[in-house]
Order: sequence, then C-alpha cells, then structure tokens
Amino acid sequence: MMWGRRPVRAPPPRRCGGVLWSARVSAPDEDQPAPAASDRRSSGQADIGRRNFAAVWVANFITAVGMMGFIPLIPLYLRELGVSGAESERIWSGVLAAGAPLMAAFMGPLWGSLGDRVGRKPMLLRANLAIMVFVGCMGLVTSIWQLLALRLIQGVFSGFLAPAMTLVSVTAPAERQGRTLGLLQTGVLCGSAIGPLVGGAVADSLGLRAVFFVCAGTSLVAFLVVALVVVEPPRAAVPKGSLSGPGKLLRAVAGDLRLLLANRALRGVLLGVFAVRFGASLIEPVLTLFVETLKGVDPERLASQAGLVFSVQVAATVFVTPYWGRLGDRRGPRRVFRLCAAGAALSFGAQALVTSLPQLLCLRLVCGVFLAGIMPTAYSAASRHSSADQRGGAYGFTFSSVILARGLGLLGGGWLAAHVGFAPLFVVGGLLMGAAALVARMGAARTPLRSQP
Repeated sequence: MMWGRRPVRAPPPRRCGGVLWSARVSAPDEDQPAPAASDRRSSGQADIGRRNFAAVWVANFITAVGMMGFIPLIPLYLRELGVSGAESERIWSGVLAAGAPLMAAFMGPLWGSLGDRVGRKPMLLRANLAIMVFVGCMGLVTSIWQLLALRLIQGVFSGFLAPAMTLVSVTAPAERQGRTLGLLQTGVLCGSAIGPLVGGAVADSLGLRAVFFVCAGTSLVAFLVVALVVVEPPRAAVPKGSLSGPGKLLRAVAGDLRLLLANRALRGVLLGVFAVRFGASLIEPVLTLFVETLKGVDPERLASQAGLVFSVQVAATVFVTPYWGRLGDRRGPRRVFRLCAAGAALSFGAQALVTSLPQLLCLRLVCGVFLAGIMPTAYSAASRHSSADQRGGAYGFTFSSVILARGLGLLGGGWLAAHVGFAPLFVVGGLLMGAAALVARMGAARTPLRSQP
C-alpha cells in the first residue's frame, strides 16, 4: 500500500512467447533523481529474459522430439539385439527405461549446484552434447549390455530440463515465475507428444537404428540454438578460490547442497512432488495391458487405443499447464499444488473402478488437468524458497525428485501388477497423491521467502 501517493498505472507489458515481461512502475517522486542507469539495467535484463525464454523453449521442444522418438521403440530394438521371450522383453524394457532417469536423479543436484557456480548455459550445452553423443552411439550397438551402458552414461550427463528451467527462471520477473515455468514446460510436452510420431515414421522408412541418429541430430540443433542465441544471465560473484581446482569446487558444491537440504520448505516441495510422480508412474509400464482388459477395446486396434489413452493425458497437460502457473503466481504455488494433488488423487484413484475405455479416457483427461499443475507450482515454490545464486541446486533437487520417482515407479509398477493386479496400482497412486496434498499444508508457513531475482 502506498501512503500519501497516488498510484500510477503501469504501461501495457510486452509479450514474448506468451510470457509477459514488464517492471512495476511506482509513482514518481520529485525528491529522488531519475534512475536512468537502473532502468537501463532492468530493461537489459528483461531483453535477456525474453531472448533466453524463446531460445530455451525451442531447444527443449527439439530435444524432447528426439528423446521421445526413440524411447517408445526400445522394446522393438531389443528384438533386433537378440532378446527373445515376453518375460525377458518386459524386464529389459523396464530396466532400460528406468536406467537413465535413475542416474539423472542422482546427478541432478550436483549439476544444478555446479551451474550456480560456473554458469547455467554451460550446463545446458553439456546436456545436449551428451544426448547427441551417447544416443547417437546407441544406433551402433551390437549387444544389450552395450545399450544399457550407454543409457546409464546418458543419464549421468544428459539432464537438460533442470538447467533450462534455472536459466530462464533467474531472468524472469519474480511475480511471474509460475507462469513462465509453466509455459516453458509446454515446449517439452509438445515435443513429447510429437516425438513418438516422428520416431515411428523414421523407423518405418529407414529402420530402427536410424531413429537414434535422428535423435542425435535434433540434439545437435538444440546445442547450436543454445550456443548461438542464449545469453548467460548475470549471477552473484563466486570466490575465485572455490573454483581453483576440482576438489575445492566439489566441496563447495557439496556445501551448497547441504545448505539447500536444511531448508524445511524445500524438503516439503521435494517430498510432495516425489509422492505425486511416483504414484502417477506406477501404472505406466502396464497401462496397455490394463486397456486390453476393458470393455469395447478392439484387440486388433489395441496399440492405437492404448496410444490414445496415453495421449489424452498429455494433451490435457499441454493446454492447462500455463493456467496453473498463472494461478500459482496469484494465489501462491503451495496452495495451487495442494489443489492439484488433491484433484489428481481423486481422479487417479477412481480409475480403479473403470470397466470401459470411454470411462478411462474421461478420467485420464481429468487427471491430466490436475497433474499439469504439479511441476510449474513445484518449481515456482522451489524458486521462492531459494536465493537466485542457489536456484540451480534447488531446481536440480526438484528435477531429481521427479526423475527418481518416475524411475522407481516404472520399476515397481510392473512388479506390483504381477502380484496384486491393476486396480491396487490406482489406489496406491491415489493415496500417495493425497498424502502429497497433506504435505503441501505443512511446509512453507514458518519458512521466510528467500530473495528473488
């Protein structure tokens, strides 16, 4: 509230890629000098933010197209490498699907905190370069063990989402963090929806191995976009002594990570997002088998109908994610996270009762609407409870929670389905999402917000 002054309306903000970038305008004060230099710095940072957002969105989209072009085809590639038998195919498909995410989960905080010290742009370049090299080499393997080794190494070096989110976040206006991060994620979601179509078309026309080379090519394009367009945002000065050698650098990074984990509110964010993503991932490895048991499913069209079940949730996420980000900016990310987790819990758990394909499609659509709000609000909450010079580490932990939850969910879902059936997977997943909604009530109330960029 302004005392003794008349508020001045801000000029209309400029729009770039759906993100509004503007600075708040306060009433003029004749006793204060005109802040020309400050205005120029603020305008320059906004220009960097718009440029980086556009470039990173495009890079994320291209990378996601390539990554999702080959991942759904891994079971078919296994047969080409000599794996036979339904049981062996299922086991190896699960291991290869989960291997890279699990490795990325352990490395995410390290890369994020390292980016806080040496720069976020180098981390994004490192990720795209790793995808280009290691995924390209997957098209040359001759045994399943070579493919597994490359997937694990890829997971160590190729986490691209966390540094992308960090780089954009530090130049976005503090009051629009959720909106900006939500829109940024639509690039990944759109790429993930298009990638399987591209991969399938390439495999049908050029063969399975060509898909890996195409993915490597898309990563090269994304690498060039980041290298040529992205501008490294200014960050807090780092003592030179902390960068004088690998040992000192790793000790400094470890200290940064310990400091972040001491933040109670951030721990609540990590626990909540882990519970939601783990619960949602339980059904994924056996969802096609569950669809096969429903009324009205044509066995000859099982693949396309199962693909529709997957796509309807992704489509809902693409369209609704920016809305949840904007709502989180206005109402607070923790409150919106709680709403989304509760809605996802009800709609996901109710899928245990479906008996027909239309019922499942409707509930998947509703569940996708609520799941769309989890990630933008989680990243926005992480940004609120970390300073700008710790943002990479905070996002690295958040990213790791998501990836670790997904990897463990993929591994555990198939095993649980074999022992208890499909319905309990929905029940367990719904209960975990409900628990996340409760966790969201507990975390940040007594923890002060950290400085914003």
